[in-house]
Amino acid sequence: MPRNFKSILMVVILFSTYLMACTSAVNDKSPVKTLESYVEMSFNVKEPGDKAKMELLLTGDTKERLSAWSDEQFLKAFVETKKKFGSLRILEEKKITDQEMALTYELSFTEGEKEKEARITQKKLCTVVKIDGGWKIKEVRSQRESIEYLSELSLP
Repeated sequence: MPRNFKSILMVVILFSTYLMACTSAVNDKSPVKTLESYVEMSFNVKEPGDKAKMELLLTGDTKERLSAWSDEQFLKAFVETKKKFGSLRILEEKKITDQEMALTYELSFTEGEKEKEARITQKKLCTVVKIDGGWKIKEVRSQRESIEYLSELSLP
């Protein structure tokens, strides 16, 4: 076999292995694990290519909205905001059907730097659906948000 053919074959095998790993990673997750994975990814975005990884955990309008963002919009939303993960708490898991669940959760993180740093706590409702043996996020709705400015002085 020519040396070039071996190189091409190796690239095809590696790429196929990567695709199978991505697919099985999505299919093996519970609804909660899918949400946790998405939140973890969103706080660890480094480059525009990370958008494709996040899209693997989404479906429907939610996936379409993220897919429509330009690389610039994506980086601005996930990198330039200087968000730092705090905590994720699942408050309620509600089975709607065998193929759909509603998760109520609270997400806490800090945003900004030094004098303008704030702690943000959001309560959200996430609908997760089972597609092809794996769970994907269909919809997320905000229920409540509180912002605490960490360096701001206030008068009684």
